[in-house]
Amino acid sequence: MPAIAHKLKRVLGAMLLLGLPAFGDQVADMRTQMTQIATALSDGNADGAMSSFDKSFANYDKLRNYFEALANSFRLSNELEITDEQDSENETKLTVQWTLTITDPATNSSDTRDAELKVRLVRAGKKWKIVDFSPIELFNPQRP
Repeated sequence: MPAIAHKLKRVLGAMLLLGLPAFGDQVADMRTQMTQIATALSDGNADGAMSSFDKSFANYDKLRNYFEALANSFRLSNELEITDEQDSENETKLTVQWTLTITDPATNSSDTRDAELKVRLVRAGKKWKIVDFSPIELFNPQRP
């Protein structure tokens, strides 16, 4: 009987240990997704910034146009902080404080914008994809 109890403890312990890294990986994946968008934009890579988004996202094309216009016309600097995170097995909701600095290379004048973004990611196979990201007007290159 003690051998069965000991084996059961080992199996349960292994299950717990195997489950925790998966959740830890999920949290790391979310942060990586956000960092990837910011880094790609700062590097002038609109396609790289869009790679985290699912094409089912309602404003996918509009956001792609914003990212392309910004990346092609300005130097960008992004700072972000995840201020809230709600995780479940197949979905994560984030609140992200995003600061975008847009610099016109011709005049060297800068504009700094801030917004609190709501982001929703869902599991698509082994990857996570953004299916909601708002407000996107932060990235509107023609915003006054």
